[in-house]
Amino acid sequence: MNHSTRLLRWLAPSIREEREEWKTLRLKSEPAEVIDSDDTQFQKLSSAYRELHQQNLELTIPKPQHTLIQLQNRVQVILERCRLYLGSEPTHSLCHTQLPILERILNSVREEQQYIRQQLLLSQTALHYVSQLKESTLEIWTKPFCSPNYLLNLLRKIKNDDVHLTSPGEFLFLSIEDFLAVAQQQSSDEDMPVYARGLETARLIYFVSRQHEDWQKNVDFLMLAGLLHDFGWLMLKNQNPDKDVSQSRLLHDERGEHPVLGAALLGGLRGFPGDSYLPEVISQHHERLDGTGYPRRLHTYALNEHSQRMAVVCRYLELKNNRRELTADGIRSYDMEEVAFAAALQLYREAKRGEWDQRAVDQTLSALDTNLPEELRETDQKNDLFSLKRFQHYRQDASHTQPMKPHIHSSSKHESVKQALENQQES
Repeated sequence: MNHSTRLLRWLAPSIREEREEWKTLRLKSEPAEVIDSDDTQFQKLSSAYRELHQQNLELTIPKPQHTLIQLQNRVQVILERCRLYLGSEPTHSLCHTQLPILERILNSVREEQQYIRQQLLLSQTALHYVSQLKESTLEIWTKPFCSPNYLLNLLRKIKNDDVHLTSPGEFLFLSIEDFLAVAQQQSSDEDMPVYARGLETARLIYFVSRQHEDWQKNVDFLMLAGLLHDFGWLMLKNQNPDKDVSQSRLLHDERGEHPVLGAALLGGLRGFPGDSYLPEVISQHHERLDGTGYPRRLHTYALNEHSQRMAVVCRYLELKNNRRELTADGIRSYDMEEVAFAAALQLYREAKRGEWDQRAVDQTLSALDTNLPEELRETDQKNDLFSLKRFQHYRQDASHTQPMKPHIHSSSKHESVKQALENQQES
């Protein structure tokens, strides 16, 4: 079974397995079998190292992409360690048993660099999609009834581009905050978060539908609802025009109004299959099966299948993109590269409590990674307070290796007093 964080390397590659590889590399050292510098396999690894090192130096990441820059720096640390063995002037010798380990380390570096490039490409394509989404929805604000043709054309473009994607890391943001910072450099649009969340939701819905046939029948309807599900936030902002920029960022929907406002705004969008259900699905994308959702606290019998699927997708992305949501209930600590697994684990636990449709949750998580449901089940059984498996590998405190004795012990003195009292009562 893969390590939980490595399992979701599509969202942020982890280097923790690489640390274990270095330990194994040192243990495999055999001074009596040192290879020469002209060894064919050694030359091949040295060439691969030089190529990866040069590529990492040439990789340019915009400054607002702080998380990607951090990943790039960690890749450079790995390459610096490899330099001791594979550089032009190596300071450490190698034997044949160590070469496969170094090859695996270089492969992990290659995966990390590929992921960084995917995220850079995602930022560029997402900016293009977001601008088109904004243009496609202009009529919603000016006409009581409007045609969905522009939006349907945008859906076709997204589907044509995403049909070739095989990894969720190619369309889900590592850090949506970093993406928004990049977007703000090009255009200072306060509505950008709403459009970015809608785009990410629609693309995840399409990715799940490609792997589960029962999602395919109404995929256009669900994708359209995903694109527009948070438009109620735009109406909330318009109702508070006196707030400055700093306050608008902290604007909270304390009464849970944005689903209802969004449904009212989009009621005039007609002309596509399922158009009469669009306001209902949008108004229910925060409802839960146990009645703890908002705004109407609906229960299972009041939520249709589309609303249940939409709610699951929205909840997973909400957990992934919002640290406060993720740490509010159960998940106490996680690293940035573990956010995908932490969000999946929290969604899994909420589904066990009956808050979400179990079938929709299983389909969404298995679409992200086929091994993910089993990995979540095993992690949940550990009952780890921190919830992430990396903490289970830490060295145990020596004071807790043995079962602790009770604070109150029965001594011979206490036994004699008890016996005397019993004798007195009998007499």
